[in-house]
Amino acid sequence: MSLINWYQQFRDLSEFEAMLVMGSYLVGMIPALAFGGPLADRFGRKPFSLIALASSILGSLVMAAGALNVAGLYAGRVFTGFGMGLAMVAITSWVKLLSPGAAGATRAALCTSLGFAVGPIISGAIVGASAHPEIAYAVHALATIAWLVLIAVATGEPRVPFAGPAGIGSQTTPENRRRFIRIVLPSAPWVFGMAATGFAVVPALSDGAGGSNLLYSTVAVAVTMGMGTIIQPFVRRFNDVRKISLLMAGLATALAALLLMMAVSLTGSELVGVFAFILSGAANGILLVAGLSQVLDLAGSADVGKLTGRFYMVCFIGFTFPTLFALWRLIAHPVLFIGILALLCLGSMVLVYRGRTELGGTGLEAVNG
Repeated sequence: MSLINWYQQFRDLSEFEAMLVMGSYLVGMIPALAFGGPLADRFGRKPFSLIALASSILGSLVMAAGALNVAGLYAGRVFTGFGMGLAMVAITSWVKLLSPGAAGATRAALCTSLGFAVGPIISGAIVGASAHPEIAYAVHALATIAWLVLIAVATGEPRVPFAGPAGIGSQTTPENRRRFIRIVLPSAPWVFGMAATGFAVVPALSDGAGGSNLLYSTVAVAVTMGMGTIIQPFVRRFNDVRKISLLMAGLATALAALLLMMAVSLTGSELVGVFAFILSGAANGILLVAGLSQVLDLAGSADVGKLTGRFYMVCFIGFTFPTLFALWRLIAHPVLFIGILALLCLGSMVLVYRGRTELGGTGLEAVNG
């Protein structure tokens, strides 16, 4: 992600092409999220975690070939997205099985945010020093191989009976399905929508920095995703799945970040851009903890992977924002695009507030191993 602007400068990709490379991630991720969750619920999390790591290794190797042909960048991102999607549903539900209660959601969210923060920092540093992204991809592939071996030899996961036609696993109640639709899903696009706009759109709005500066792009990812990681342990103490307060706080933070982005668009200020990174990251962290906590609380033991996958599918709608931004910029001023996002965010706040009645009879559902 930190290499988007590097490819624009040194591989002659247009802004739209660079954003499209980032968005091609979703081609692999969406089917993994859609089908990986239910399959992991049925056949176990460990095999799908191993497939996820193998796909990620393949993605890095194919992207290294992007030095010769830009098609390698697109194909590599698809494989990487597939691996990421499987990992998010399989490993998140695995963490939940090992850590029942609120701790499971916090640990799963932290793992997700750390991955998004640390990877781009390391890759940005390697490419900044060497000017060869292939080296960064090789380092990632080697590190992932090490994790694949560690998980392959790890002890088995707790078994949860699958709730098929004759199964006995716990299924999600109709009341909790309504809660998922009316409270969780309206806030979900802003989880990664704020992350993507923070580290991809804000640099493109800043004068002199976003167009070509690898350092500024790396700082954007580091600050945005770093803030998303740092804030999570602090907000967990305010996380009550019987209330919408944390979701509303996350959406309000997202709205404030979008207003700052409008200021960046009008002034081109890199300093204001840094504050936009901070607020975008905070919104990402708050919404990830709040949303994932709701999902892992309301999902029956046989539906954890499936509902986690659906949650992340909607979350990653936000990853399309930079590509849509690049298209919009061809026809109109970018401040109007950010303004539309702000109005949509406000609409999400209204929907979540109206859905608060679905929390009336909520109680914690333990996931038994």
